Amino acid sequence: MNRRKNDALLVGVTTILLIIGMVMVFSASSVMAYERYGTPMYFYLKQILWGFVCTLAIFFVSRYDYQGYARNKRPFLLILISIALLIGVLFFGAKVNGARRWFSLGFFSFQPSEFARLAAIIYFADIFARKGAELRNWKKGLLPHITVLTLIVVPIALETDLGSALMICMIIAGMMLASQVRFKHVMAGLILIAPIGAWVLTKYQSDRLTAWWNNLDNLLGSGYQIKQSLIGLGSGGILGGGPMSSNQKYFFLPDSHTDFVFAILGEEFGFIGTTLVLLLFMVILWRATGIARSAPTVFGQYLALGITLNIVLYALVNAAVVTMTMPTTGVPMPFISYGGSSLLSMGIAVGILINVGRHARQPDFEKRIESYEENREQLYRTLITMD
Repeated sequence: MNRRKNDALLVGVTTILLIIGMVMVFSASSVMAYERYGTPMYFYLKQILWGFVCTLAIFFVSRYDYQGYARNKRPFLLILISIALLIGVLFFGAKVNGARRWFSLGFFSFQPSEFARLAAIIYFADIFARKGAELRNWKKGLLPHITVLTLIVVPIALETDLGSALMICMIIAGMMLASQVRFKHVMAGLILIAPIGAWVLTKYQSDRLTAWWNNLDNLLGSGYQIKQSLIGLGSGGILGGGPMSSNQKYFFLPDSHTDFVFAILGEEFGFIGTTLVLLLFMVILWRATGIARSAPTVFGQYLALGITLNIVLYALVNAAVVTMTMPTTGVPMPFISYGGSSLLSMGIAVGILINVGRHARQPDFEKRIESYEENREQLYRTLITMD
């Protein structure tokens, strides 16, 4: 009786992003799909399937009490499973473009790092909620958990997926800044992890960094992809050329339906289209921060904060990469880029966020209206005592 309904605006914005993603995946992948598989619908039909799975994940996860994630040492169990999967993919994962990031299960591929990120958010939300002021002690409070974070990000970095490893570090660092952890300890933790990132920085990733820094030096080599991305965005202008009008998808822009689908969006729908998508993510940020503030438990507050950072940071980093504001990281645009693991993990994230919102504390006015609905005889007393 005391629970709120699902956040209609959050659900609506997520649905709109999913629909935009399906449209853009079809447009960006149709030429390549026809060339490789003889049908322009190949990637589009898969995206529809995963979009349906994402919707189911939102529906079912939103109905599971989020406080259950913190019971019976489940956060630690999720971390152990995630670490085992991350190590396993290094040995048994499918090798694609020189990287082992996916378990190939025949009809679909599974990327453990997507779900390790959610496990890390749940684990640290539980730690920050339970430990409280104990985390102000570096050796006894924070250091053991920094070790856990290291055990997660190192296997991901060894997959040559340094972008995902850095994103996990950024999300957890953001949660730490909102906790009782001292700022200097957060910085110390990041400094401890930084050499690990430098150690696993392969030549491939170094080339990406060099291409970003010296993007005009080798336009036909390492700077080719970002150059084509900028051409797509620039040619779209204010309004874009219209649906299905992209020229970059004709094998000019690599990864046009995955990490760089935002450039195709800009080419077809212009500055207006890209701005609209970013505004939709800002709406998610607004609703999610409101859910985090009104969560009834400290665990719920940290969990909602981590989920918020998970969605919004991924969107902003992807947009920054496509516009050459940041080096290429391989980070997808949530709900819009092609990819089953990404869609499913983001669906789970939104489902958790909705569930936290359903348990949110209600303002006094709403409580009094509810009291009236339950017992109309209390109307007069409710009105005269209202502040």
